[in-house]
Amino acid sequence: MTELLLIVKKLTVRKIINLLIRNFCIFLTKISGRLIIKGMPWSYSIEPTNICNLKCKECVSGLGMIKRRRGNLKMEDFKKAADQIAPWAVNCFLYFQGEPFINQEFTEMIKYADSKGIFIATSTNGHFIDYDTAKKISISGLDKIIVSLDGYNQESYSAYRVNGNYERVIQSIKHLAQAKKDLNRKNPVIEVQTIVNKINEKHLTKIKQTAKEAGADIFALKTMQIEIEKDFNTFKTNIDKYSRYDANNKLKHKIGFCNRILNSAVITIDLDVLPCCYDKDAELKLGNLRNTDLKTVLTSDCSKKLYQKIEFQRTRRPAMCSNCGG
Repeated sequence: MTELLLIVKKLTVRKIINLLIRNFCIFLTKISGRLIIKGMPWSYSIEPTNICNLKCKECVSGLGMIKRRRGNLKMEDFKKAADQIAPWAVNCFLYFQGEPFINQEFTEMIKYADSKGIFIATSTNGHFIDYDTAKKISISGLDKIIVSLDGYNQESYSAYRVNGNYERVIQSIKHLAQAKKDLNRKNPVIEVQTIVNKINEKHLTKIKQTAKEAGADIFALKTMQIEIEKDFNTFKTNIDKYSRYDANNKLKHKIGFCNRILNSAVITIDLDVLPCCYDKDAELKLGNLRNTDLKTVLTSDCSKKLYQKIEFQRTRRPAMCSNCGG
């Protein structure tokens, strides 16, 4: 409920109208079989960095598999992106690839986005948050923080989060909770998220208990995306509910109409605008905010052709759709 209240607090009449128009057009697109686009996407991701301190299995950033430029988003570029999404953004995720807190200007970015009335969430591996940083995070105006905790001890945690420190993550959650308490603030909402895999599947209750005791407001389970064939034997969970894949290691669900492609967009460290968070190597650039404004990019013929292809030419969908978690 706290998270919903934080979102509502930052809504404006313009955002609400745009949200209603966009969702109504998505509904009409579904039932009519033709692309009807009005309004703007209402959910955005901005990438503070694509560099990470860990080498997590299946992560293209941690494994050094990203082909595009590695680096940090500059503050001036962040402001340009934030200014352009501000009129429509119901929420913005300050992460894409990489660990956000590696960017030294990250808390300043949060402050700026907060000043623009944007609901801001981020996701972290929890290795850069001491008590002082936790206080800065809360004061900055961050609305929600997702902390990844994928194991029940060091061994199980580092099996996936390679080079990670289990105890440091637990301490980070405690620092975040203590800072909120000391500052008497409701933000950020602390969500501890666990990617379910074969190694931790029998200890999910223990992980949840540990997260709650450390001060998490929410505990969430997430299915694991597996990109490397040989890793299915190591990580594919036996709990069918939390597995994206069938017995043949193929996606269980049929990828049908895609709401995500129409209600969200991603902005990279180079201000490239992408259609989806599954386009990790920025292969489907719709445009760039250095030379074009966001509205022009997202209503261009290039964008419409891609939306048309994904929604109505499903046998010709781009590669990023092949391992989509829905």
